[in-house]
Amino acid sequence: MIILRYLSVVFIVVLFTSPLSAATFTDALGRQIHLREPPRRIISLVPSITEILFALQAEDKLVAVTDACTYPEAATLLPQVGQYADPSLEQILLQRPDLVFASADMNRPALVQRLENMGIAVFVVYPNNVEQTLETIQNVGRIIGHEKEAEGIVSDFRQRLQYIEQQLAGKTPVTALVCVMLEPVVVAGPDTIVGDVLRYAGGANPVPAKGPSYPTWNMETLLQIDPEAIIVSAHPGQPQPAAVFSRWHQLQAVRHQRIIVTEADWIHRPGPRMILAIEALARALHPDIDGKDQH
Repeated sequence: MIILRYLSVVFIVVLFTSPLSAATFTDALGRQIHLREPPRRIISLVPSITEILFALQAEDKLVAVTDACTYPEAATLLPQVGQYADPSLEQILLQRPDLVFASADMNRPALVQRLENMGIAVFVVYPNNVEQTLETIQNVGRIIGHEKEAEGIVSDFRQRLQYIEQQLAGKTPVTALVCVMLEPVVVAGPDTIVGDVLRYAGGANPVPAKGPSYPTWNMETLLQIDPEAIIVSAHPGQPQPAAVFSRWHQLQAVRHQRIIVTEADWIHRPGPRMILAIEALARALHPDIDGKDQH
């Protein structure tokens, strides 16, 4: 009788500890990731995920990042496992991670497969628009056990987004071109995450929906389209992007001084700071709104 009672207690403990700590998650590629418990040693191969982990106050779980993980500044002090597009398998293994976040468009499938073959869980992300960015934040929060923090970030993002939408209600979208590169000119189409940011900011994308997501344009095409505004970002190779268009006075965006310079990370990294890009672009494209929820 005593033995039966003891076994019953053991069964109850196992029943309530094992299933609750174990969980299965589905990543952006439809792969199922099984975790026995919330991860304690995380490697981020994705700059936006690094930002998300810090925003979720989970930096204590982050043991390594790539050389492209530059925000927040504390991320640059963490051990690095190599380049964003080509991280070192050896350096990853040295950190003994129990979870690696990877990107579908930057990290090689072979790397993901090798890590999984070694018993390391890999969650692949691939947000292509603002809504999927918010879903990614929520998914990361669930995986690492920081759901409350994720809900707070997403709720704040949505509130600020709603305020922008209210401000822009009834306004005519401004034809605006987002240049991803300048030499040559590479532009973002409407079915990209950058294009979605532009849409939320009250911009109309002149790039045809049918065709490449990021087509290369020559100056003749640019002159023919002649957008009302041109959006560019500074980077180490091009610290003054607006100067590239200064000699093209045929463009109305140049004549009307509507070459808009925005922070590259805000508009290109699908994370919590993307709302800053939407607010900044909304104010630049529609100067008569305040563009930011003060409540």
